[in-house]
Parts: sequence; C-alpha cells; structure tokens
Amino acid sequence: MQHFVEEIERRGGETTITGNYGTQDLAVSDRSGELMLLRAAGWRKYGRHPARRASIAYLCGTDDNGLFAVRVPGTIETVAGALEHLEPAEVKQARKRGLRVRRQGDVYAVEVRRDRADATASSLPEAHVWNPTTRHLLHRPEDGRRHRPLRVAFPAKFVQQRTLRMGRSGRWGGAD
Repeated sequence: MQHFVEEIERRGGETTITGNYGTQDLAVSDRSGELMLLRAAGWRKYGRHPARRASIAYLCGTDDNGLFAVRVPGTIETVAGALEHLEPAEVKQARKRGLRVRRQGDVYAVEVRRDRADATASSLPEAHVWNPTTRHLLHRPEDGRRHRPLRVAFPAKFVQQRTLRMGRSGRWGGAD
C-alpha cells in the first residue's frame, strides 16, 4: 500500500486528515482483484466555521503505465462504487447500446457513426495524441511515464473519465 501513498503524494494528493485522535492516514477500505480503495475519514475545518466530518478516497491499481491513483469522492466506500463513478455517462450509454468502447488510462474511445468519427480528437487531454492515419491513441506525459499505444480500429470519439483534482480544491478536473 505504501507505494500507492507515494504515488498519490507524487501527484499532489493529500494522504492524511485530522481524526478524532490525531492524524488519520489512508488505509485500505476495499479490494477487488488488483484494485484497492484507500480512504481516510476525519474532520475538516473551513475558515471560522466549526469542523465537520470529511473523507478522502483514492482508487489505486496498476495498469500498463505502472501505478495509478485517482481521487474519487470521499463518500465512496467500494472499488465497484469508484469504478462506477469514474466512468462517464456517455460511456455507460454506449455500452448499453452495444457500441465498442476501449480505454487508455483516463480516456475512453467510444464507437460512433463514421460521419462523426474523430471529430473530438482535439478535446483530448494534453498528454494524449490521436493519429488518424495509424488509428493509434498515444500517451506522452511530460514525466516520461506512458501507456502503450491504443489501437482503435473503429470510428470513435474520445471521452475523458470523471476525476477530482488531487489537492484540496474539490474541483473536477482532468486526470491528475
């Protein structure tokens, strides 16, 4: 578990919260296969207001890029719940309609009609590049960590997963 805590810290995430009896560290709250949910619950004081209950949570695992940790709402208590939360509604709808979906890290390639194919490649996160000639989605992050190229043989558009920023902002953001 320590290597996931280090990955969260590397990405700028918080790994402790003030609890009833001091600092509460992240701990494994659920496991499913190779995935685990790390959580910590405690109290958070905002300005002059009284402290209130708060939790932090991260879905962690290993993929072709190595370790990953993605922040999810602190109210989520299971790996299944975290996975359900991360997958965008558009991807869920495509699966229900029997369309093909491929995933590379935080980006999903969703099958579309040919006349709409690749129309949204410009909306990819900065670290991703779409090559329509070879039909490969490439991941080129600045820190040298990368996913293997993803071959998308069908007409597709790209949808980014839902995540929370790693810090305390609570804002929605890209894959941090």
